[in-house]
Amino acid sequence: MTCIRTRIACILIALAFAIPARAADPPPSQAGQSPGVADNGERPKDAKKEPPPPAGKPADAAAPATPDAGAPAAAVQPDDPDLDVNLAQPDFMLSALPTTLRLPRNRMAFRLTHRFNQPLEDSGIDDLWGMDSGALIGFEFRFGVIPGGQVGFYRTSDRTIELFSQYDVFKQSAKMPVGIAAFGGVEGTDNFTDKYSPTIGAIVSREFGTRAAAYTHPFWVNNTNPDPSELVDHNSTMMLGFGVRVRVFSATYLVVEAAPRLSGYAPGTTHVSFGIEQRAGGHLFQLTFANNQGTTPANVARGGPSGNNWYLGFNLARKFF
Repeated sequence: MTCIRTRIACILIALAFAIPARAADPPPSQAGQSPGVADNGERPKDAKKEPPPPAGKPADAAAPATPDAGAPAAAVQPDDPDLDVNLAQPDFMLSALPTTLRLPRNRMAFRLTHRFNQPLEDSGIDDLWGMDSGALIGFEFRFGVIPGGQVGFYRTSDRTIELFSQYDVFKQSAKMPVGIAAFGGVEGTDNFTDKYSPTIGAIVSREFGTRAAAYTHPFWVNNTNPDPSELVDHNSTMMLGFGVRVRVFSATYLVVEAAPRLSGYAPGTTHVSFGIEQRAGGHLFQLTFANNQGTTPANVARGGPSGNNWYLGFNLARKFF
């Protein structure tokens, strides 16, 4: 009996020492806890607190990805100033004379011209001032091949085709008071199979802020005489065009141009045209009044018919950029 009691007492003493030692061990649920977190679940004061992830985003998306130091930097595309809207020069043409507006590289533009055949003095409300008559219609397509350089194709309903090119030699800047572009082209009748008329010249422009632009066009046009058998002193024409475009409202312009002949073949009257136009995004609509139906350099150089004849017309242009 005494031996049994002695054994029970030893077991109880061993259990008394084992219970406090086991209570000091962390519970199984906290065995894998980070050493930076206290046993009571609170973070030590010197530990940096991570902000909670934004609402609606997973926790792994809260921190931005760190860029690879060895990865190449993304290429930055340079801004092409030719793509910006030029308020002083909204189009590549005045009425029948060109401007120095630059066409961006690999971009294109389209233009439709319309000149009614019946003079305004011979028409009225009954035939809508010549709109019931036929018209000389033309369509133009131009493309930017290099920065500052463009080529174009223009065809009129009298089967005249003009091929032209233009390059900006100087752009107006703080050091250059004017812009200068070189112009060259050739037009041929009967779908470019007869009576070719080459043209060379320059376009000089001066922009006045965003409100106006003025132009001069020293052009030499060869074979302006449509009938070579006619006895004339010269078969070519040297002319000096003038033009002004003024922005009277935010997108409304007034346009005036003239092309006096300085020497050579100069029949009829000097080409004069004026109009009003409205810009809407990449579109430009111009209502024009001219004493000449011609819209190519050779027809402008030949001038209008003798007398006080004025013709109603319009231009519709569209830039694809």
